[in-house]
Amino acid sequence: MAGSGGGLRLAGLALVAGLVGCGNSSGPGSFDVSGHWTGVASLPNGRSTSADLQQTGTAASGTMTVSGAFLNTALTGQVSSQNRTLTWSLMRGCEVWSGVATVTADGGNMSGPVSIDRSGCQPAQSDGGGALSLTRQ
Repeated sequence: MAGSGGGLRLAGLALVAGLVGCGNSSGPGSFDVSGHWTGVASLPNGRSTSADLQQTGTAASGTMTVSGAFLNTALTGQVSSQNRTLTWSLMRGCEVWSGVATVTADGGNMSGPVSIDRSGCQPAQSDGGGALSLTRQ
């Protein structure tokens, strides 16, 4: 994937945005991911994870902390009410973390895959990933 760093970073940001959009129901067919979420990121080892999210329309933003990786890092995302997903991304140094989290019907949980794109790192490093599982507090 070398040479596509810009496109991958934008795709990663779009993915992060999708994760941020799940949450409280605010009307028929819509939901809100705003709030404090805690859980685990399996990368492959389980790491304590938290996210503080805000949603305006279909745009999501906030911060995420993954123990042993990063603290209060800004993330952006997009929410899809139709698919009940939050597509999110964040940048950590030369890495782009992203994912698409599906929110449960009650808006209390979200989970999905996480991708870590390291193509922008020097020297080049292999990509990584895992899964994310969060519960609204």
